[in-house]
Amino acid sequence: MVVTEKLNIKRCHRVGVACVLIVTVLTGCATRQVSDTLQGSTAQRLVTYSLEKFIVELADQPEVSLENESVHLGIYFIEDHPMIEYARQRLIAQLELMHGIQIAAPHEPAKFQIDVYFHSIGTDLDNFGLTIPSLGFFASADSEIEILALDMFHGVTEGYAIVKPLTGGSMRRTKRILSRIRRDNVATPIIDFPVNQLD
Repeated sequence: MVVTEKLNIKRCHRVGVACVLIVTVLTGCATRQVSDTLQGSTAQRLVTYSLEKFIVELADQPEVSLENESVHLGIYFIEDHPMIEYARQRLIAQLELMHGIQIAAPHEPAKFQIDVYFHSIGTDLDNFGLTIPSLGFFASADSEIEILALDMFHGVTEGYAIVKPLTGGSMRRTKRILSRIRRDNVATPIIDFPVNQLD
């Protein structure tokens, strides 16, 4: 009877230790942070490259192929954003380069109205992998040790356009366009190395 109780206590003790280790290893397996700041060259390049890719694909949509027409252009986002004027000027240039479209001033006559609606312009930071908490042994109590992790830093631009004829006719909507530029790193306790690079 005493031997059975000792075995049960050891078994419970092992199960408890195993549960604590599993919880410790699994904490912090994945995190996600969305940032709208443009701090640093990498973030700026990720956002501008994704915006460039978005604009080229948007200008290539059949609804926007208004050869040599005059249009009014509206650009909309849920809040003021530092990239909106850049996006506007870049879109004006792309429409003229691809289709010969001229952007009319608000008081000038035009045949069409193109309204571009952005869902997202910014960077995405994801972290996925195996991490364990440092338990206060390293830099700070809430820091983590990455056993094997994939750090994903992306520039993301998403949206669509609505094209309206100003002289009668029906509205047309482009497909939703998602443009993502990646900058990923694999992180280990000893070394971090890039999976892909910005050109």
